[in-house]
Amino acid sequence: MKIIEKELLTDTPFVAVDLNIMEQNINWLAKLAKEGQIKLRPHTKTHKSPWIAQKQLEAGAYGITVAKLQEAEVMINQGITDILVAFPIVGKKKLERFSELYSKAKLIVALDDYKVAQGINDVGEHHKAKIPIYIDVDTGLRRMGKTSQESLKEILEIAKLPYIHISGLMSHTGHAYKERTDEAIRKIAIEDATILNQTKEAIERAGVYVSEISVGSTATVRFLKETPFITEVRAGTYVFNDRAVLGTGGATETDCAATIFATVVSKPSNERLIIDAGSKTLAQDLYREGGHGYIKGFDNLAINRLSEEHGIVDIIGKCSLNIGDVVEIIPNHICPVINLADKIYGFRDGIYEREIRIEGRGKNR
Repeated sequence: MKIIEKELLTDTPFVAVDLNIMEQNINWLAKLAKEGQIKLRPHTKTHKSPWIAQKQLEAGAYGITVAKLQEAEVMINQGITDILVAFPIVGKKKLERFSELYSKAKLIVALDDYKVAQGINDVGEHHKAKIPIYIDVDTGLRRMGKTSQESLKEILEIAKLPYIHISGLMSHTGHAYKERTDEAIRKIAIEDATILNQTKEAIERAGVYVSEISVGSTATVRFLKETPFITEVRAGTYVFNDRAVLGTGGATETDCAATIFATVVSKPSNERLIIDAGSKTLAQDLYREGGHGYIKGFDNLAINRLSEEHGIVDIIGKCSLNIGDVVEIIPNHICPVINLADKIYGFRDGIYEREIRIEGRGKNR
């Protein structure tokens, strides 16, 4: 990204967003979902910004996904009210907060256990309304959810709760990020949806009917129209993309809307230089081949170590960079990078346009 306002480069590190690329990414998935007749409910944990969420809704999303109640509170306060909370709500205090939000917005909750469902059922009883939930099913990631077979008994028991409505089944194909080929990633997308549909058919034979099969992950989303059975997609990272998405073939360097600008502050030797972006800027996620981000235009540089404020860059061969030079970095995982920033800076055609406040940052409860 060529930044015309050169003075901004004297106050690094900061996260810059190419607004043209971001809007292209937003419109790309909205169009793809529309063509596939699939609902789009993007996960806003990537950007944590009501302003960006509104742009996604304007482009065709019919609701959003959040990770935590505090994120939902941020979005509801800005008038966004069709929200999936894709995380179990456990504990008296959280259930009280959920109950308060439920009176203000159209909420769905994701969970995978009868005990968690009981708490949501109690809230439903208080409101004298059936609360819609999605059941998490494990389709290979081994995170939330039980396997399809193990889920059946749990789902049927949850369905007996009087103030619960099981409106969908959901999954996350995060394990696709380990794959390197289109064929392998497409296979995971199809297997994921097939397992969800098999679960749906099994519970329907027992008299429990669900309307939504909801899938997530930017790694698999480009195969949306080839993926059977699904009714909803919850990708999040696509709005910016990052090095992890590049590694799956799901984006190119020119599709990466968010980058980090950092300054060379030390060059102790010809084999090493230091930038002013450490773990508090780049986050700690390692790329699968190693390193803490890709420095654009410098394939011979590797950010191999981080302290809190220092990025230690190994030089392979010759490097023309000197103290005071500014580099642009594609982060490995954009979501925690955004969460570390109070604000990011939006540019269009290289010209600074706006500050974007990250109103949902740190909202992890």
